[in-house]
Amino acid sequence: MSVRASWPRPMPESKPETPDVSILIVAYNSAQVITACIDAIAMACTRHAYEVLMIDNGDGTTAALVGQAYPQVRIIPGRGNIGFAAGNNCLAAEARAPLLLLANPDLEMHAGAVDALLDGAARHSAAAAWGGVTLDRTGHPDLGNSVHVPSLREMASRLVGRSMARVDETSTFEHDEQVSALSGGFVMFSRQAWDEAGGMDERYFLYCEEVDLFYRLAGMGHVFWRIGAARAFHDVGHGNDFSAARLMYRAAGTMQFARLHWPYPKAVTAFVLVWLGALQRYIAGKAFGARHPRLRKIGDGYGPMSRRPGHWRYGYHPTKGLLAKLKRAPL
Repeated sequence: MSVRASWPRPMPESKPETPDVSILIVAYNSAQVITACIDAIAMACTRHAYEVLMIDNGDGTTAALVGQAYPQVRIIPGRGNIGFAAGNNCLAAEARAPLLLLANPDLEMHAGAVDALLDGAARHSAAAAWGGVTLDRTGHPDLGNSVHVPSLREMASRLVGRSMARVDETSTFEHDEQVSALSGGFVMFSRQAWDEAGGMDERYFLYCEEVDLFYRLAGMGHVFWRIGAARAFHDVGHGNDFSAARLMYRAAGTMQFARLHWPYPKAVTAFVLVWLGALQRYIAGKAFGARHPRLRKIGDGYGPMSRRPGHWRYGYHPTKGLLAKLKRAPL
């Protein structure tokens, strides 16, 4: 029997009304990856009751597909492309469980992954959030496993090729570890902590919104754990991790964080460091890309970001930020 044919498993009779975990999926034109994401859930959560909620921030094709193939998924009516933060807030407002699991539509959870997260939550019950380990196409931990709260030291480290956020290629991330932040594509929050922080800040559109939430939760005294046994394949950027648009949005998310949380001189320094990093990669791609296809791909992705720093410098400012600039001058 296929996974889809047996999905979703019935909730335990002891708790027919209240699931143990609500799985929240914010989709955006995700029809090519959403079935693999949803199909994996049944085997990922075999010992606990769950519900799945989804909102379609795209053109509606993902919601139409899911509505037909997975009638048990609760589809929250879309409100246009409102962004990742606002999308998750909409889903959280409708969720019924005491635990909220955020899952990207391009995430394929391994067997037992959700059960492992819930087990981890029981072991580290004082924490506010628990994240899983995401793997790349080769089965190795990807960059999403080392999410950092932005710092000038980290930004400067990227210029010398010793990024603090770089995953240790020798690490298997098998053991639980207390961390400062977790990837928003595969993370479970205590509903109590989520509500205490007011959810995600909707002034972010894409990228760094989960880091902002962890930053605020840490300021309230909360801690977070990465659970080594909770694993999933993450198709970063739907297989296009160096797309110019993705890199531009990521830079805007970082600058939104700097704009909201740092004094002006520090935010300006952050802008300079991020721009120099983009320019460095663009120049390297131009200089050596003919002999190194991957370097050429990276350089092409960073090209628009390095040539148009004014697009992302002010983050998601209503009039000077990336979304406003893209309306006037698309990539």
